[in-house]
Amino acid sequence: MKIFWKIFLSILSIVTVMYLVFGGALLYASFNNSLNREIQREVSENKMFMNMLKTSLSVSVEDDNRLEENVIKTTESVRNSLGQNRYNIKLCNSKGVEKYRGSTIESFISVKEMNKKNSAYVIKLADDNEHYIENMNKIVVYGKTYYVSSIKNIQYIYEDRNTLYNRYRLMVIMAFVVSGILSYLISKRITKPIVELSKITEKMASGDYGARAKGKQTGEVGVLINSFNSMADILKENIEELEDSARKQEDFTASFAHELKTPLTAIVGYSDMIRSMDLSEKEIKEYSNYIFSQGKRLEKLSFSLMDLISLDKQNISFEKVNMKRLLKQVGEMAKPNLIQKRIKFKIKAEEGKVYGNEELLISLINNIVDNARKAVDIGGAILITGQASGNEYMVTVQDNGCGMEPEELRKITEAFYMVDKSRARKEGGAGIGMALCKKIVSIHHGKWKIGSKPGVGTNVYVILPMDNKQLAGEGYEN
Repeated sequence: MKIFWKIFLSILSIVTVMYLVFGGALLYASFNNSLNREIQREVSENKMFMNMLKTSLSVSVEDDNRLEENVIKTTESVRNSLGQNRYNIKLCNSKGVEKYRGSTIESFISVKEMNKKNSAYVIKLADDNEHYIENMNKIVVYGKTYYVSSIKNIQYIYEDRNTLYNRYRLMVIMAFVVSGILSYLISKRITKPIVELSKITEKMASGDYGARAKGKQTGEVGVLINSFNSMADILKENIEELEDSARKQEDFTASFAHELKTPLTAIVGYSDMIRSMDLSEKEIKEYSNYIFSQGKRLEKLSFSLMDLISLDKQNISFEKVNMKRLLKQVGEMAKPNLIQKRIKFKIKAEEGKVYGNEELLISLINNIVDNARKAVDIGGAILITGQASGNEYMVTVQDNGCGMEPEELRKITEAFYMVDKSRARKEGGAGIGMALCKKIVSIHHGKWKIGSKPGVGTNVYVILPMDNKQLAGEGYEN
C-alpha cells in the first residue's frame, strides 16, 4: 500500500473513531443526566404527595370499618388537588390488593418487593411501547399498611435521545465526508515531496544524475529534501569522478600501447632488415643507432612509469633542502639542451629551505623546465624565480612558448597526455612528466597552479612549505 493511502486511511480512521467514541459518550452522558433529573423529580414529587397524604390521614378516624374508605378518599382527594392528569396514583393494601387506581397503567412493582423497603422506583417499557417510571412508597395508618405508587410517562426522554442519535448519525456522516476531504488534502500535501523524491530517484536510476528535488519545505521534510539533494550532488561528483577515472585509464592504456608500438615497430622493422638483408656497413650502423635510440626511448618510458607508479609506495626521507642551491643545480642540468635551442635562460632565487626530498624536488623542477623547453621555439626565453614568503617558498617557471587552451590545462597532468603530440615526440617526450610533477607536489604537501595563454606562454607556480628563509636577490644567467 502506498504511503499516501496509509496516511489518508490512518487520519480518517482516527477522526472517525474519535467522533464515534467521544460523541457517543457525550450523548450517553446527556441522556443519563436527563433520566436522572427526571427520576429525582419523580422522587421529589412522590415524596411531596406522600407528605400531603400523611398529613391528611393524620386526622382520619381510627374506626376499622371506615379507615380504608377514608384512606381511599383522602388519596383521591390529594391526587385531585395536585392535578388529576398529572399524577397516576395507585393504592394497594398490605396484601397487594388494589384499592384505588387513578391510572390505566398496570403497576410494575409488586408488594412483595416492598415488604422490606419503605420506597422503591423502577423504569419499565410498557405494552404500549412507551417508557414509564414508577415510584412506590409504604404508609402505615393506625397500624395498617398501605402502598402508594405513582407512575409517570417518561417516553419523551427516550424520544429526545433517539432524535439526538439520528442527528448525531447525520453529523457523523457529514464529519466523515469532511474528514475524508481534509485527510485527502493533508495526505496529498504531506506525501507530495515524497512522491517528487520518488520521481527524482527514478530519473537518477535511469541515468539523469542532474535531477534535483525542488520546493521550499520546512521541518523534517525540508531536511530530507536538502539531504537528498546533497547526497545527489555527492553521487553525481563520484560518478563523474568514476567516469573521468575510467576515461583516464582508457586513455592511459591507449597512449601507453601507442607509445610502445611506435618504437617497437621501428626496432622490429630495422632489426628484421639487418637480419634478412645484405646491408652496407654504413646502413647497419645507421639502423643499429636507430634501434638503440628507440630502445633508450623505451627505457626512459619504463623508468618514468616506474617512478609514477611506485612513488607513493616508497619510503621517502625528508630533510631541509636549500632551494637557491637546488634551482642553480637544475639550471646547470638543463643548460646543454637550452643552449642547443638557443633559449635565453635566467634564474632569480631567494634563500630558503623547504622540507622535502632533494632528488624528487630536482626531478619536479627539471620536468617543468624541460616541458617549458619543448614548448619554446628557437630563440625563446625561460625564467625561473624562487621567492620566500612567510612559511612558504614559491618557485615560478615562466616561458614565452606556444601556450595552452584552458581545456588542455585540466588534462595536462594526466599520464601520456600531450598538447602537441608531434612536437612532444620530436622533443623526446612521452607525456608522463607533468603527472609525475603532480604526484611529487602532493607528496611534499605543496600546492601548484598552471596559467597559460595560447601564443603568449605558460607560467607554472609551485608552492612548498619552508623553514629558515634568508632573503637574497642574486641571479643566475647562462
